[in-house]
Amino acid sequence: MDAAAAGARRPASRVWLKPILVSFVVITVLELFVFNLPFWQTIGSTPQQTHDDGVGSGLSVEAGGIAVVTDPEHAWRDVSANQPIEYLYIDHVPSERPSQNDSVKWRVSTMKSTDSGWYDANADVGYSPSSESSRYSRVGDGSTHVRLRYQQMEKGAVIPYGPITANPRVPMRFSALRLALELAAALLIILFRPNSPLYRIRLALRRSSSLIPVGICAVATSLTPIALLVMASPQDSPEPTYWNYFESYSAVNQYQMLADAILHGRTWLDYPVNDALAGMSNPYDTKARIATALAHPDIPIFFDVAFHDGRYYSYFGVLPALLLFAPFKAITGMDMATNTALIITATLASAAVALLAIQLARLIGRRRAVSLGAALFGMVAFMFGDGIAFVIQLGLFYQIPQEMAILFAALGLSLWIEAKLRGLNLPLLASGSLCMALTIACRPQVILATLIAVPLFGDEIIGLWRQSLRGGAALIRELKTWSCAIAPYLLVFLLQFAYNQARFGKFTDFGATYNLTGYDMTHMRAPLTQYFSFVFTYLIQPPNITAHFPFIQPAGVPLTTWRSEHAMFGGWFLTAAPFALLLFTIVVWRFALHGIRASGLLAGVFVSWLLAFIVDARITGPDIRYEIDFAFMLMTSFLVLLYAVDGVVNRQDAAMAGSVTDSRGDSVRMEAAHWRLVTQRLTFGWLCAGLVAALVFLFFKQFASGMNMPVANWWDTASWFLFM
Repeated sequence: MDAAAAGARRPASRVWLKPILVSFVVITVLELFVFNLPFWQTIGSTPQQTHDDGVGSGLSVEAGGIAVVTDPEHAWRDVSANQPIEYLYIDHVPSERPSQNDSVKWRVSTMKSTDSGWYDANADVGYSPSSESSRYSRVGDGSTHVRLRYQQMEKGAVIPYGPITANPRVPMRFSALRLALELAAALLIILFRPNSPLYRIRLALRRSSSLIPVGICAVATSLTPIALLVMASPQDSPEPTYWNYFESYSAVNQYQMLADAILHGRTWLDYPVNDALAGMSNPYDTKARIATALAHPDIPIFFDVAFHDGRYYSYFGVLPALLLFAPFKAITGMDMATNTALIITATLASAAVALLAIQLARLIGRRRAVSLGAALFGMVAFMFGDGIAFVIQLGLFYQIPQEMAILFAALGLSLWIEAKLRGLNLPLLASGSLCMALTIACRPQVILATLIAVPLFGDEIIGLWRQSLRGGAALIRELKTWSCAIAPYLLVFLLQFAYNQARFGKFTDFGATYNLTGYDMTHMRAPLTQYFSFVFTYLIQPPNITAHFPFIQPAGVPLTTWRSEHAMFGGWFLTAAPFALLLFTIVVWRFALHGIRASGLLAGVFVSWLLAFIVDARITGPDIRYEIDFAFMLMTSFLVLLYAVDGVVNRQDAAMAGSVTDSRGDSVRMEAAHWRLVTQRLTFGWLCAGLVAALVFLFFKQFASGMNMPVANWWDTASWFLFM
């Protein structure tokens, strides 16, 4: 009896009890003795008020308990105590006004009684009046004098100025958010560890033992992006916001404006047009447009919106406006909030990719059993890797057409798979084609996922062609099949192209190059050689990780010639989806793919990804937001490989060592089973570790500079690591 078979006979309570107990112990230790280490360090401290030793010439202390930064380079405050200072506590003062922008940041310099001068640290620390837990600050090193250097504050910043307590008794504190993160990580490890019983259960959706876990997992993965959005609480501005850098108003409400245009029978947006802008020979020249805005400020110029023939248009997909914004306004008379649309599209898109994960498992399961554990793993991994959860906290309307495109692409693939599983069911085939075709009205480059249909239906295409050679009913069936597959595309394309013609006078013109953005898109031609750096940047660039909260910061993108560049946090494989590094072992697992005839499907998905990637990289350059367009294709290829590997190393059929004959003896079968067990533990151990790493990275990335996070949440979370 091998280890896998022995494990299958263990009582369910014993199988789950040990990892649960280990997780409980680890979380308890973390909560009591790691994150609350300052409590134990200061339990016997004697608090005392520090001596105020003066301020630098760049800090002006004024009445009312405030100080004004007049010169950041020389703005500091000195305090001291009669005993070594381990921790400081910033006392409350009446001048504090908790708000979204109330952070007070400084860098610390310290001096001991044996020192003749200051020793400067370079990490930004501080506190927020909105966060009580952030008032405690670590010093240590036996220092008796502390200098708070406010060089990170802007000139003119007003900061509270009051008493500071040395060596306070730090209270024991618990965070519901931290506990939720710990429980989520523990749950992933318990469920998807290499010897999880879930890998010994075959996926069978007709049984409640599979259907219930799949349903729970689908709900959890669909709601996780929304939880991240709620946590970040992005401000939802109902009107365009002014950007000083471009001297323009960012058209953040253009979907609301597009809905209004649809209801009034217009294709253009009713933004006021600056005559000077309309009179420019090249309004897409950003520098010239900024100068025009400064010289003619009477009518605002709008940013990130298409401008053509003296009118503004939205170059973003029209389908979200047709399905969400316009009906909402027609019924209620009010504009739908951007955050509301984000919640709807993100939830539905996440549910659709969860469905696709299961459909792929059913597809692969025709030729080799897929375990329940692998299917659940695929659903969770898809949520981390599709890019939606990674950027949703920004609360930008740009994500709405992307999420809707992923919704219809994933739903289309799922319907196609179902059509294939049911012997080429024509209504399902047509429905899948309609969903996939609709992506062109959301995010045109996502339509490239259509190419996946070629390897998916390869056998059916060849079979229909061979049968049609006989003529008669077979030929009619082939024509019906192709009609169901193509007619929805023709219908959607006809409507979309007519919409393009009405706006820009050319049916293939989607209007993206007319965008008034940070560079001239109508004349931008990036060198093709930059694609090499873009592949590295988007996929395998190491993340910028530090040992200071929030531990993750944007990674720089060196460009030899100018390109539009936005925040990146590292390559997709090393940040959002480290578990997907399994794709780099595809040569090792090619036998598993051949065994289920999935190599062609994997190649088709790769081609779709590559073409979508090239479109995005050529138009926009590096930008984390555009990973949504093609990340779901990479995740599809990962799931195909995952299920193929699962079928090899977690096999549930009777032949535990199928390639070994009984004539070789029990020892040979035991050796084969042993190596299969080693392979299973190495492979799924790495996959589980990658899933937990994705969770941790996703969480802390939200607190990086440039990301949207309420100040109280930011400082509360930073205080978890006070002991550091």
